[in-house]
Amino acid sequence: MMGLSKKTFLYSIAIAAIMTAFIIGYFVLMLPSLYVDYVMKNNLKSVVDLQEGYRAEGSYDNLTVQNPSSTFSVKIPGKGNEIYAAGKFFQMTITVQDEELQEMLDTFRDMMESMEYREGAGSVFTNTEMSDDEAFRIWEQIREKFSTQNLISESAPVTVQLEGRGSEGVYREEYSKIHMLSEESFVFEGGVSDGNYGYTTYVAMSHDKDGFLMTVLPAMTPHMGEIRPVVMESLPMIASVIFLLVLLASRFFSGKIVNPIIRLADYAESIRASEGFEPDEKIPFDSGDEIGALGSALQELYGELSAKYQELSQKNKTLAQENERQEVFLRATSHQLKTPVAAALLLVEGMMNEVGKYKNVKAYLPEVKNQLLSMRKIVEDILYLNYHGENMRKESLSVEDLLRELLGNYQVQIEERGLQVSLRGSGRVCADWEMMKKIVDNILSNAVQYTPEGERIEIGVDERELLIRNYGTVIDQKLLPGIFEPFVSSDESRKGKGLGLYVAAYYSRLSGFKLEVENMENAVQTKLIYVKERVCC
Repeated sequence: MMGLSKKTFLYSIAIAAIMTAFIIGYFVLMLPSLYVDYVMKNNLKSVVDLQEGYRAEGSYDNLTVQNPSSTFSVKIPGKGNEIYAAGKFFQMTITVQDEELQEMLDTFRDMMESMEYREGAGSVFTNTEMSDDEAFRIWEQIREKFSTQNLISESAPVTVQLEGRGSEGVYREEYSKIHMLSEESFVFEGGVSDGNYGYTTYVAMSHDKDGFLMTVLPAMTPHMGEIRPVVMESLPMIASVIFLLVLLASRFFSGKIVNPIIRLADYAESIRASEGFEPDEKIPFDSGDEIGALGSALQELYGELSAKYQELSQKNKTLAQENERQEVFLRATSHQLKTPVAAALLLVEGMMNEVGKYKNVKAYLPEVKNQLLSMRKIVEDILYLNYHGENMRKESLSVEDLLRELLGNYQVQIEERGLQVSLRGSGRVCADWEMMKKIVDNILSNAVQYTPEGERIEIGVDERELLIRNYGTVIDQKLLPGIFEPFVSSDESRKGKGLGLYVAAYYSRLSGFKLEVENMENAVQTKLIYVKERVCC
């Protein structure tokens, strides 16, 4: 599992790698082109400043020159035969003496006068037309005029007056050092500066087999001032790109960290808004880090809470039903007890006062006993219900054996009334013995009691259910909806004393069974379904 600390470390490495790649890419790909563009613009600015400065001053004395040793200006007056050239270290006057060169110079002046520049064209145009042959001819003439033979003759086409200027104070020595290449070769490196620009001269010397070889290379010395403006101009773009990259990377990283937390918060909110700690849907947390472990732990916790909540709700529901049952049962019992109590008191009072027929004590004492037995039966049923509701001990029981034992108790009644009883099948059930015995006994008691003489009772048993069907009778449709209520009986002569089906239904519910009673064609069918409790743990 990759933890958050490791993820954060990897994300930091990724961001550092992106920044490094960007900076390297900038210095490798962009900086050279930006530097070249800057140098080209700087050179253009230098030549423009030099041109305008020379036009204003007419001299190089107060001008800053990028390369004093090789930079100069040439001025051709509008008329006359003189041309002026000037640099940092010299000033030259060239006098044209040859008539043909003078004509060429005048032609050049005319071309310069007719020159025009069209905005946006990017080039210079002239109105003077000249063919390529004519231009080549003029070039050949100029080259011939300036041949070495003509320049040293008395009739030279031009005369030159040169005024040299010293370089004192222009250059100052910066450094010097020697690079030994081998025992026979070395390079001398010397640097000078004019205050604005630096210049480096390299002199390579080697001892050759037939003499000495020397190579001289002058170059401008690069300095930080050249690259610094390029970097400074690029800083806004670099800062913007780095900020954007960091922002995107941080957004991605924060999404990886924050989004699971938001999902956890939404999940917790859905749990809070749900009923029974059960959300509408579960959210998979597969990030593999601490947040994923937290999400899984929360899901497991909410699952346990949901199970406990459901269990508690079921218990509360059962308790509510039990409270309601006890309240209804106690009300009904207190009401039903009034009848035998009142009858017994009346009989006893009549016998004590020797009123009328009640003088015959021997005849009415058995009736008093019957009323007392009836009350005892009701009280025993009440106590029995409460006791077994709290003391169940489930075990694997043979339903067939239980039926045969209970049928033996009703054998006399069955024979007296000529009932035909059949038992088919076998099966086992996981239940409390006394409670299961009470359920089956009440069902059998009703079947034997309400089956007409000479009719039959069919009993079927398997691993899923117990089915008892007694023929020759049906239950009044008005009584079916409340058939499991206390003191409901289809026998009008015993009305108010029916607890059998109520007790059977109550014990069935406690055992996890389902009891059903319905009318068939000329029969009543009672079904006890216990398939969910087949196996005892």
